[in-house]
Amino acid sequence: MSRLIQLCIGIILVLIGLTGLVLYYTAGDFQFQGPMGMGRGMSGMMGGRGMMDGMMRGGGMMGDMMRNMEEIDRKTEFSSNGERIFFRGVNSKGEFIKNSHGMQGVGCAMCHGANAQGMQMMMMTDVPPLKWGYLTDPKGHTHANGRTHPSFTEPSFKSCVLAGIDPAGNELSTMMPRWQISNEDLDSLIEYLSK
Repeated sequence: MSRLIQLCIGIILVLIGLTGLVLYYTAGDFQFQGPMGMGRGMSGMMGGRGMMDGMMRGGGMMGDMMRNMEEIDRKTEFSSNGERIFFRGVNSKGEFIKNSHGMQGVGCAMCHGANAQGMQMMMMTDVPPLKWGYLTDPKGHTHANGRTHPSFTEPSFKSCVLAGIDPAGNELSTMMPRWQISNEDLDSLIEYLSK
């Protein structure tokens, strides 16, 4: 069994356990307090579509995450260095690219989707697309959490990947790993995302 599938199964088991504890201790009266104290309820905390529903039926957020992991796992041949970085987090020398989360063997596709179109992840707002056309949209971006910034340029994208800073100088959530990646490998990744 691949490490990606093992990781996904482990995450699911932890979430099932945590959900059980929450349900046990709250008897269904749980209100997650979001920004400014606004309660979002259990479904809001679990990603909007209902994590348990997704787990039970293979649809929803968990089903999407599982399908993404399976697609990543099936990808074994890469047409470029940038594609290998995107799917596996492996640089031009064949080494794992170090990151702030300590992950090995995973790249951008794990959270941004195998198609780079973004996806919804657990306990987070939507993870945005990484297609270069989206990133460089002249209108800029407004995210679900209200954060806004102008469009990315190559230097600002590199700052985002390396330091977790968007083009407006906003610090990204720590859920976004900070990568220790060479400029050459970043150029390869941008080239892949531009296709």
